[in-house]
Amino acid sequence: MVIKRLEDIEREKQEEKREKFKRQITEDARDVIEGVLGGPKKPLHGGKFSKVFWFIAKSLLFILALIILVNFVLGNIWLLKFFAKEFF
Repeated sequence: MVIKRLEDIEREKQEEKREKFKRQITEDARDVIEGVLGGPKKPLHGGKFSKVFWFIAKSLLFILALIILVNFVLGNIWLLKFFAKEFF
C-alpha cells in the first residue's frame, strides 16, 4: 500500500482543478466560436427543388464566366493580329 503525503493529495487536487478549469474554458470557447460562425447549418427551404435550382444557377454562372473569359482571350488575339498588320 502506497502512503500518500498531504502535499501529494493537495497537488493532485490542484491538478484536477486545473484540468477541470481548462475543460470549461475549452467548452466555453467552442460555444462562442460556434455562435459566431453560425453553428449548425440550416437546410435550404424547398428541399430537393432548391438544391437543383442552385446547382443549375451555379452551372449557368460558371458557363457564362467561361464564355466571357474565352471571348476576352480570343478578342485580344484578334486585336493583336489586327494591330500587328497595321504596324508592320
